[in-house]
Amino acid sequence: MFISKTHLLEVFFTKLVFNLKSEASKTYLSYVWWLLEPALMVAVLYVVFAIFLARGTEDFVIFLVCGKIPFLWFSKSVNNSSRSIITGRGLINQVSIPMPFFPMLVVFQDAVKQTVVFAAMAIFLVLYGMDISWVWLSTLFVIMTQFLLICAASLVAAAIIPFLPDFKYLISTAMMALMLGSGIFYSYKDVLLPQHQDLFLMNPIANLIKNYRQVLMENTLPDWSALMGICLASAVVIASMMLYFRKTGTIYARLIAQ
Repeated sequence: MFISKTHLLEVFFTKLVFNLKSEASKTYLSYVWWLLEPALMVAVLYVVFAIFLARGTEDFVIFLVCGKIPFLWFSKSVNNSSRSIITGRGLINQVSIPMPFFPMLVVFQDAVKQTVVFAAMAIFLVLYGMDISWVWLSTLFVIMTQFLLICAASLVAAAIIPFLPDFKYLISTAMMALMLGSGIFYSYKDVLLPQHQDLFLMNPIANLIKNYRQVLMENTLPDWSALMGICLASAVVIASMMLYFRKTGTIYARLIAQ
């Protein structure tokens, strides 16, 4: 059974709302968990590095918030979407549906939750006493850049897992490596030699975190050229994956049906 584009959009947004409500209903704290989870993650890092290891600096809690919260968005979205085609087996067996539907559904679900988290993050920064300026508006472009990067990485992960299910373990390992190598709880300027800093910032997650901090902590405009580079690379990957799925959609349908 084929599905029209209009009907596909209706199904997409219906499932989006249903999945968000269903996920919230599975926990006692419901929607509060969207905020509590990242807050707990930041709190743990603060206790470990600022208190136990006494390595915290001025505004270290803001430093962690601007690093850990964007990273959590990336890691959770890619991990969640990696098995999305497999978990969509029931719908795939009923209708002819584009494979990108499934990872993109997960990405948009997490984006909705992240919107709430970013709103709470902004309120926290204001209450903490950070200086607000028009420069903060440029955070929207940083967020858009990260969204494109998440879409690209999620499509690639979702394409691989049906063929190599064990790849999910490599994704988890890669996320741990990214967390350690993206400057979430340390400043790359204090750790790396000047000649190594440009190499460090070739990691798009590290570059995004640098730009979040640059805007929100230093009230400085982001590195537009770096963000445009990430956007362009992500757009190329997204377009390539869409073309790939268009040519291999029937292969995935047969593979999932087995």
